[in-house]
Amino acid sequence: MPLPTTFGVYALSDGQLQELKAVPGKVPDRRVAISAAITTPSAATVSSGDVKFIVFRPDGSIDARGTEVRVVARVSRAMGIDATGKAAMTNAGDSWVIRSMSHPYKVGPIEDQPKMLLLQPEQDTFALTPGRYIVVVRGIGYDFTVAGSVTDPDQCVERINATNGAFYSPCPPPR
Repeated sequence: MPLPTTFGVYALSDGQLQELKAVPGKVPDRRVAISAAITTPSAATVSSGDVKFIVFRPDGSIDARGTEVRVVARVSRAMGIDATGKAAMTNAGDSWVIRSMSHPYKVGPIEDQPKMLLLQPEQDTFALTPGRYIVVVRGIGYDFTVAGSVTDPDQCVERINATNGAFYSPCPPPR
């Protein structure tokens, strides 16, 4: 297994180690259904959903209770009010939100590496479907995408822009 040489959070997929970048701000608690919008594209893409993570920290510690992999959904379209006062659907552009849906990963040590921890799925046969995700470590989300055609309905939401805020709903199933 390749090991990192600098501190950070890394995805390990198909024998390749890739450093993950943090998304801006703190990841909301899982009780919050949808985060604020993320408008930057994912910087890291892994080739397979069979992915593990290596956390290399100066202090070598993380809180295993808050460690999870969360779904990041694309906002496919938004509904708002146009200049004439009528409801209108528009393309939401490159906008994403962190959902409350998560996949549990277990945390364990890496032999002879006291400052590194390995995060792996709780079930050995589990693999993430193609789409965008974040791995949460100490409330900070590290962004990555699993390559492939996105088919999971959890990876898509629609937004309604109202005077009292934005509201989200799942995308309708394809026809």
